[in-house]
Amino acid sequence: MITNGEPTPTAKGTRMDLDRISKIVDHLSGSAARDIRIRTEEMDLRISFAPRSSEASSQTAQAPSGQTVEAALPGLVYLSPSPGAAPFVSLGDRVQTGQTLMLIEAMKSMLTVTAPTDAIVADICVTDESQVDAGDVLLRLKEDAA
Repeated sequence: MITNGEPTPTAKGTRMDLDRISKIVDHLSGSAARDIRIRTEEMDLRISFAPRSSEASSQTAQAPSGQTVEAALPGLVYLSPSPGAAPFVSLGDRVQTGQTLMLIEAMKSMLTVTAPTDAIVADICVTDESQVDAGDVLLRLKEDAA
């Protein structure tokens, strides 16, 4: 059972089989959940769902004006340089061209995502340690009028 995005511990020695995982995924794929994590003694499984095309188009239509920063390749996003450290940027921060916004771990390498221009962080569209695909919007920037 999953509550608040975290799995409820199962009885010691209970094994989660593929059928049960499939049922959970089927159930959650139609929900608003974007990331789930299932942990048992035998495994630690994280699943990320992409928005359905109708959701994606409505989100795009409502997107604020400005520039988006997209993932160059699939990987795992890190919003801070190390666990427990302050994030590289926060909502409303002024950033300068070339400033580190986040990291993407892909194929055992770290890709630094940098600001393409001087701007203000208008929206952070990913969560720490979430899985992204190439082309996914990571954050939105708006022009810095200052």
